[in-house]
Amino acid sequence: MTTSDSATAEKITYDPLDPKVTDHPYPHYVQLRERAPVHYVESMNGYVVSRWDDVEMVLQDGKTFSSAQFWPELLGEYDPVPEVAPMISMDPPGHVRIRKLANKAFVPGKVNKMGDKIRAAANLLIDEIIERHGNEGEFDFVWEFSALFPVTVIADVLGVDLAQRKDFKHWVDSLLSAGNRAAYDDDKLAVIGQASKDIRAYFEKVFDERSDSPGEDLISGFIQAEIDGERLTRSEVLNMAILLLIGGVETTTNLLGISFTHMKRIGGIQEKLRADPSLIPMFVEEMLRYDGPVQMLFRHTTRDVEMHGVTIPDNTLVMLLLGAANHDERKYDRSEEFVLDRDPKELMSFGQGPHFCLGFYLSRMEARIAIEVLLERFEVLEPLTGEPKWMESYFARGPKGLPCRFKVRD
Repeated sequence: MTTSDSATAEKITYDPLDPKVTDHPYPHYVQLRERAPVHYVESMNGYVVSRWDDVEMVLQDGKTFSSAQFWPELLGEYDPVPEVAPMISMDPPGHVRIRKLANKAFVPGKVNKMGDKIRAAANLLIDEIIERHGNEGEFDFVWEFSALFPVTVIADVLGVDLAQRKDFKHWVDSLLSAGNRAAYDDDKLAVIGQASKDIRAYFEKVFDERSDSPGEDLISGFIQAEIDGERLTRSEVLNMAILLLIGGVETTTNLLGISFTHMKRIGGIQEKLRADPSLIPMFVEEMLRYDGPVQMLFRHTTRDVEMHGVTIPDNTLVMLLLGAANHDERKYDRSEEFVLDRDPKELMSFGQGPHFCLGFYLSRMEARIAIEVLLERFEVLEPLTGEPKWMESYFARGPKGLPCRFKVRD
């Protein structure tokens, strides 16, 4: 650690393994941006980078800051398919051939055609909530709507069984919690290990089914595709399917959970959206900035690097705090406030550079449609608490559950 970094170390309270920090990260991000924009975190044996310009620079410079250890750093021994690197952990140009395949399913023209299906999925889940609970009462927004809604959409894209949609959510949550594995006891680690085995076993089964009887789904497309005369291996297909499930489930689920959590906290915001639904797209964009569902990305240095007087050694973990960058006062006025009409033109929420999130357009569209349908169907939809229990993850952010009071519109 350099002298500069050492001088600030005692003042900085950020530790991604501390649940109190990950529950309320933004005050800690302020400390980092102001006092230590590049800061060594002993518990992770790596450096966090918190200012917009620095995060952007690192994400754009794949030669100096490699993605190759991203997935191993996040999941460790709980990677369901450890024998091959996923697309998210491949540096250019190696990841390009696989990304081109996956990208075909997420281009805006194709996603726009899914609008009716997405709306129907939201309405179906609301119908099921009403069937279970009547026209007025309480339900858990996460487990009865937001966790199931994007699964319904991505299941159609991938061609997987909707009957197991709750399993998908449990598996994904457990896998993402592996980032905190150093802080867990044996019982919690056993749950993560079982989830890793279960999600792999499920997609092994799907692979065999689609190999014997291909369909129009994305997994069938991966199995049949040829790149430069070669087909993807079984492990590469499994890896892509699991990665897309995680991305397709977690981002939208958490964005919706975060959105309705803050609708209770931000005075009058739900009333404004009900009165003028055309504001919903603007609301989604500002919520992505204000409290995004992905808080951090990982890179490793390929050489010694100096930033803000701090030397980061070769082959060292660098944690890019997307949530901190999205609150950088150098980038945004009133950066700690939710400003409905801000209409941010740039966001760090989906990353940047060659690994910019494939599903960014789909996730935004899902969130907009879901919020619109929920406010149409429910006269009242309000969390029972202003402070939910947050996921046990410093990588992903969202409520574990969100009990809500509801009343159906007449």
